[in-house]
Amino acid sequence: MNIETFIKRPVFTTMLVMLLVVFGLGAYPTLGIDLNPDVDFPIVTVNVTYTGASPEEMESLITKIVEDAVSSIAGIKTLSSVSREGSSVTTIEFEFGTNPKLAANEVREKVASVRKRLPEQVDEPVVQRFDPNSQAIIYFSLVSDHRARGEIRKIAVDVVKDELQRLDGVGQVDVYGASEREILLLVDPRKLESYNIGYQQILDIVNSQNINTPGGKVKEKGMELTVRTLGKYKTIEDIKNIIVANQGGRLIRLGDVVSVTDGWSEERVYSQANGTPSVMISVQKQSGSNTVDVAERVKKAMEDLERRILPADLKVYTVRDGSVYIRNSVEDVMVSLIFGGLLAVAITYLFLQNVRATIIGAIAIPTSVIATFFLIKSMNFTLNTMSLMGLSLAVGILIDDAIVIIENVYRHLEEGKTPFQAARDGTTEIALAVMATTFSILAVFVPVGNMGEIIGQFFKQFGLTIAFAVAFSLFGAFTLTPMLSAYWLRPHNQDRRTGWVQNLLDRWEDGFLALRELYGKVLRWAIKRPKKLIAFAVLSLFLNGALVPFLGVEFQPTYDSGEFNVILMAPSGTTLEKMKEYSAPIEKEILALPELRSAFMMVGATRQTYRTMIGIRLIDSSDRQRTMMQIMDELRMKFRNVKELKIAVQNTQGIGRGDSRPVQVAIRGAELELLNYYAYELADQIKQIPGATDVDISSEQSEPEIQIRLDPARMGDIGIDASAAGDVVQMAFLGKVTKNQYNVGDNDYNIRIQLHQDYRLSIHDVANLRISLKNGSFVRLGDIAEVKLSSGPTQIDREARQRQVIVYANVVGTSPGEVMTKIREIAPTLNMPLGYSYKMVGQAQMMQDSFREIGKALILGIILIYMVLAAQFESFVHPFTIMLSLPFSLIGAILALLLSAKTINIMSLIGVIMLMGIVTKNAILLVDYTNQLRDRGLPIGDALVEAGTVRLRPILMTTMAMIFGMMPIALGIGAGAELRSSMGVVLIGGLITSTFLTLVIVPLVYLLIDSLQTRWKNKNSGNERDGQTITG
Repeated sequence: MNIETFIKRPVFTTMLVMLLVVFGLGAYPTLGIDLNPDVDFPIVTVNVTYTGASPEEMESLITKIVEDAVSSIAGIKTLSSVSREGSSVTTIEFEFGTNPKLAANEVREKVASVRKRLPEQVDEPVVQRFDPNSQAIIYFSLVSDHRARGEIRKIAVDVVKDELQRLDGVGQVDVYGASEREILLLVDPRKLESYNIGYQQILDIVNSQNINTPGGKVKEKGMELTVRTLGKYKTIEDIKNIIVANQGGRLIRLGDVVSVTDGWSEERVYSQANGTPSVMISVQKQSGSNTVDVAERVKKAMEDLERRILPADLKVYTVRDGSVYIRNSVEDVMVSLIFGGLLAVAITYLFLQNVRATIIGAIAIPTSVIATFFLIKSMNFTLNTMSLMGLSLAVGILIDDAIVIIENVYRHLEEGKTPFQAARDGTTEIALAVMATTFSILAVFVPVGNMGEIIGQFFKQFGLTIAFAVAFSLFGAFTLTPMLSAYWLRPHNQDRRTGWVQNLLDRWEDGFLALRELYGKVLRWAIKRPKKLIAFAVLSLFLNGALVPFLGVEFQPTYDSGEFNVILMAPSGTTLEKMKEYSAPIEKEILALPELRSAFMMVGATRQTYRTMIGIRLIDSSDRQRTMMQIMDELRMKFRNVKELKIAVQNTQGIGRGDSRPVQVAIRGAELELLNYYAYELADQIKQIPGATDVDISSEQSEPEIQIRLDPARMGDIGIDASAAGDVVQMAFLGKVTKNQYNVGDNDYNIRIQLHQDYRLSIHDVANLRISLKNGSFVRLGDIAEVKLSSGPTQIDREARQRQVIVYANVVGTSPGEVMTKIREIAPTLNMPLGYSYKMVGQAQMMQDSFREIGKALILGIILIYMVLAAQFESFVHPFTIMLSLPFSLIGAILALLLSAKTINIMSLIGVIMLMGIVTKNAILLVDYTNQLRDRGLPIGDALVEAGTVRLRPILMTTMAMIFGMMPIALGIGAGAELRSSMGVVLIGGLITSTFLTLVIVPLVYLLIDSLQTRWKNKNSGNERDGQTITG
């Protein structure tokens, strides 16, 4: 089916294009909206909880066993773990391309096979896939002036949590702050000893009493009756009246030896919002669900609960809402898309000066964008910042094919041809050049969409969305554009209008004609001295390359999301109450920020009572004078020297898992003491690097602990084993929960047996603990064991099955890349012994991997461009002429980054790859028309000048349409614009320099290569003649 068919059958052509548009419109309402693409991380975590165990015990008893079990699974990229008090988290990252579901199943099987080797008291290991898209999207705080926080928590757990978890798209609801209701059996050790009763005896009695037992059935007078033995406690008095012992007819009740209270478990996490004590609720979405929709449903359900069910005195506040930023970001990219499209159309109108021609060209933008929605839906993509940024950057490219064809058709129309002939001949003449330019663009976006590692999944939607849109625009340019041109386009003189608009257009046209005449003169002058000018251009390229070291390097730009965290760390062992005291002045400073919308504080997050997280939510960026980054830097300066606390101000924007700080160095080896020594050395040196801040070490603190070293000889002498002694210590100080629970209505509450708090105050209380013997007597713990104060690590990190300590740092006023370069110079000077090494990890490692993948995509893109051009021009040499414009685009890209103070990051590097595909367009138009003119018999010099002057209008028109189409992205206006702008800046800078250099340098290179080819042919033909003469 050729172009003539589409021109002759206008209804068929219109319906064909409309079919794609209708599919796109149908798909649009069902598209999910999210901040980032759904990235399927091939990462599986194994979480094991063993309450009360130290980090060293967690490492030896659990972590190493789990690591040994899973290490035999094929396809593991990294195996790392963190052992903290009572918690072991093993993270298995698989090679890219591994199916995460199958990997998780394999890990489950391996962990299940070693379950018997783990201590009996551990909670069941939890194996789950790491899913960054199922993070908490919204936080609520529940506050009441009249209720205890324990009561608020009960309402949050029993009412709010249940209601929210039923909502479609909600994955998990967590409640923080206050503590659960619990029945406490607090033991008085003196009474136990006086009655000769042991701890284990109390536990056994409570376990055996609190139970209902089925007893079968009896038949009486034709009736079948069920028999049940009722032993469940109905009231607290029932528990108090349990008979613990019968000593010579004297009944000793539980209430005689323990204090039975209906109270609250020990609070380990304290939360408050906007300075008021509260209970926090966080809501996670399910992976793949629409963040904005889920957040709206959750907020609506919460409003409904507050209005209908919750008590009037209970107030609900939204303290963090990730959907607001997502919605604003997506809306701003949509605005950039529309605004960029309008600017591209305006530029087209200035050049074509014909309303009908402009409208025909402009139709390409909405039809291509809308049709792309259908493929976005088909590929299970979402409307996120990456896919929408792809579309908004593409608007200037989408109109290119159409306006190049229209401009050519228009030129044929001005030559006196009929509209039908002009549409047919104009489209056919330039069809190959248009196809080559489009396939060159596709040649770079397909490798971008198929990169490996995490970065590949992150940019897949970006690359393929642009590829879809550009492919649709090519289809429209060969079908709808020539058809509309044939039936609707009129010569210039039939479209005159009067007034100031026409005066403006005439001036623009006069300016363009003068520029074209000047360009013709410059090109004739340049053709006479090609070698000097090419040498000058190459020299400028090398000089520009010398500016690269002055550009900062980072993984991704920090953007103003309006949400960040302040992390406070006190000395290890700090109690919850003391940590609240330390945190109060910091919270007060934060609450005084004029840009603050809300703030919440959680003391004791991540099972560490000496750690506080303050989550900050600012007012909209349009309503404040300072950026989020400026506010963060001010807080860093303010909190730099706070006594007793280490304070880090962190954004929440990292891609992937773990700490979001951009600089992370792991020191690996066997001995923790040595690792800590070298980590301190490195941290001290990093602190001296200008711009490095918040320098911290993963195992910097040691946790104070009371160590009980049992004496086997003494224990053997009195007839007690280590297990029995350990159980009593555990029951006394940690507390033991009975196997059955206390039931009230539909609610079940734990029953905990523990030593009374008055006897849990010091090391002396531990040494004075009485342990019952089999003969009914008691022995003091200090008499059979050494009880002493000591310390141990707060956490133990491992990777590749060896211990490591991580040094973290943030950066201010410089780029992470510069700090990491200096660290690479410092690290070898540590002179670590054999078996000890250092490695960049976290975001630093991800940056390294990502840059490598982008480099591969760039090389593959350039190879594909060459192949497209070689096929187009049926030549192995001409593609080099065209591809010379590629390096010259880097001059503008580097200068633009420097002038706009942007860095080299994943966004700007993807911009460079985009440039490679886009800038070839101008050279293709020049070389293609030069070849056509030479085929008609024109000398090479005249052909180059004629091609340059004729193609100047479409080259400038398409370039300016692209530049103005990308301008809203480059200017960085709106939510999250900092993330996108570096890509727009690279593209615009590269387009400007490559266009000017292409117009002059490409014809000169064409001339030189042609003269070299001519010489080569002449030399070969001369050699052949000489050979024939000798033979003759």
